[in-house]
Amino acid sequence: MTTAARDHVDERLAMLTALVNGDVALAHRIVLGLLGNGVPFDDIAVEILGPVQTELGRRWAAGDLGIAHEHAASAAVEDLLLRLGAVSESPRGPGVVVASAEHDAHALGGRVVASALLLEGYRVMFLGPSVPARDLAEFLDMQQPLALALSCSIPTALAGAARSVAAAHQLGIPVLGGGSALPTDARAATLGFDARASMPRDAVDILRGWEHSIPDPLGTPPARLSEWTSLAALAPGLVAAAVHAHPIAPIPGMVLAEELHRVLQGVESALTVGEPAIIDDHVDWLRESGPAHGFERPDIDAALGALALAMDTPLPDGAAVLRTALG
Repeated sequence: MTTAARDHVDERLAMLTALVNGDVALAHRIVLGLLGNGVPFDDIAVEILGPVQTELGRRWAAGDLGIAHEHAASAAVEDLLLRLGAVSESPRGPGVVVASAEHDAHALGGRVVASALLLEGYRVMFLGPSVPARDLAEFLDMQQPLALALSCSIPTALAGAARSVAAAHQLGIPVLGGGSALPTDARAATLGFDARASMPRDAVDILRGWEHSIPDPLGTPPARLSEWTSLAALAPGLVAAAVHAHPIAPIPGMVLAEELHRVLQGVESALTVGEPAIIDDHVDWLRESGPAHGFERPDIDAALGALALAMDTPLPDGAAVLRTALG
């Protein structure tokens, strides 16, 4: 192992400790030290802050970290990125809207890109996590930016990402994608993205090119979106039917309802990109993390089975995908 690699391991551990303890000042000093030693912003974001955020999520899923602690640590990461992206003069470059896809509650990926773009002189309008496509369209129409930079970090939000891309394209605005739920150019293209960036530096380079010539034609959104336009209206009734069919306890039941909504989003996303493994993986994650949060695997399987039954008539394709995931 090289000295640089060992240093990154040490800095990740130090950063994790600082953030869990809510010590943003220490986290900021760690990052400034890295920048002072010549570590690029991309490396800090991708090799240190990204893995630390993933570890925070893993500890919450395992029940080792309370939701308040996880939220506080995540907020500290965002505060840190705000400080990194602070500039002394008002940026004069083209405007870029940065947001997370609809149903993606994670803001870190978007904040990383926003900070990188600010440092490069772009006028960044950061909208944060889970921006509904309709609201995003209104904002884009008013601002008319050079581009939309859309982060998608969880596979269950892929259908929401496709809706966001379609909303931007209706206004003639190109969309740059990034995030762990967009690991390949092929998946990004399936959702209609015009380009994908795996690193903040890539995002800057792509947008520099778009300043001279935007993509023509813009990407094509997936056709399956039209088949699930009624999901928002159907979801509350489907979830209520599943919870009623398999009640657990008042408080866990509320949490379960939230998870069932995410399952529906995951099923929609799996159908949108033609990848049933997305819902397979999500069901496996629920089975693994559920016991740490109040419900055991038999409860999860029964609730998901009840959800599939409720979906049979209005959404038969989705019901079939969910049943396959349940085995």
